[in-house]
Amino acid sequence: MNQRRIRIGVLLLALMLLFPFSSAHAFDAVDAEAEAAAALSAIKSKPGKLLSLGKDFPAGTSLADWSAMALALSGSEEVFSSYLSDLKRYVEKAYAEEGGLHPVQSTPYHRIALTVLALGGDPTAFGTAPDGTPIDLIADGTYAFRGGSIGDQGLNGWIYALIALDASGAQVPADARFTREDMLSAITEAQLPDGGFNLIFGSGDVDMTAMALQALAPYRNACPDVIEAALRFLSNAMSDRCMFAPYGAPSVESAAETVTALCALGIDPETDSRFCRGGESLLSGIAQFKKEDGTYSHLLTDETGDCLATAKVLLSFTAVRKLKHGDGSIFDFSGYAGPSERPESNFPLIIGGTAATAAVITAIRFTATRRKHGKDHR
Repeated sequence: MNQRRIRIGVLLLALMLLFPFSSAHAFDAVDAEAEAAAALSAIKSKPGKLLSLGKDFPAGTSLADWSAMALALSGSEEVFSSYLSDLKRYVEKAYAEEGGLHPVQSTPYHRIALTVLALGGDPTAFGTAPDGTPIDLIADGTYAFRGGSIGDQGLNGWIYALIALDASGAQVPADARFTREDMLSAITEAQLPDGGFNLIFGSGDVDMTAMALQALAPYRNACPDVIEAALRFLSNAMSDRCMFAPYGAPSVESAAETVTALCALGIDPETDSRFCRGGESLLSGIAQFKKEDGTYSHLLTDETGDCLATAKVLLSFTAVRKLKHGDGSIFDFSGYAGPSERPESNFPLIIGGTAATAAVITAIRFTATRRKHGKDHR
């Protein structure tokens, strides 16, 4: 009997060494992405119809643009052409009435340019200006910014200018007001002593640090020390529950931005030891914000899902899927053919994998207490 128990014990030990016990389950990026996309697409609408709501989900707003971008890049079927048309009208109206998208902030140009790219459009010729020339969102928001300085609104201006410029693949003219080198220098020189980044001096902020890493990812060979210090900051800021609480309460957007940044750098957030705690990972932390309808809440204590939070999580899942499949980063549009257009019909949206067809969500609230400082005006 003792010999039998010993043999069983040895077998169990061997199994534990081969398959370490953990409550974590392997992350299925395809299924997670599909389920989050279905939930997002069903917010305030029938599945697949979110982007056709017009004034009830207005193109050109931060919430709607990030949602459209996330749905397009995830491979979802939506009414993208309708949204793209609405977005073009928004841009043309802003140029006609205000002379541009914003007199100070550069990030509206960057966000809309990225949305246009995700929806298969051309941000360098998106609509017509009052003088009859094509509207170039890339030029007007980056190297030939129509306002003062790209960084007048804060560091996020420089960050997203570089992201948008690289995503478009645009060539910077020799007489440009701002070059890629200007943008890169502005970002790297803003690193704080703790390795993080923020809109102001002081201590680092998780979201801003993750965004900075997304912009710096294509230049990792030029600034390896900056990137390593930023990664240490993020690792140190993550709790034992694999969450970030930049303002005292865990926020899913902070985790999602970090996942997107890691994937841009070619780092697997599910396996990198710096972003794992006790057998769980940063992806496990995000899962704790998931609601029964498939949406994700802004804060862990929120009872319902949030549109922007779900969009940011969806982008991070797309980033993980692309990393694991060797498909590049989410803002790499080389060879990108655009999203799948949903046919105008009354048939329900069907999502593959193990995710079920999403039901109409009737009780979703949009978080009204968004952080009001500059980094949210992207």
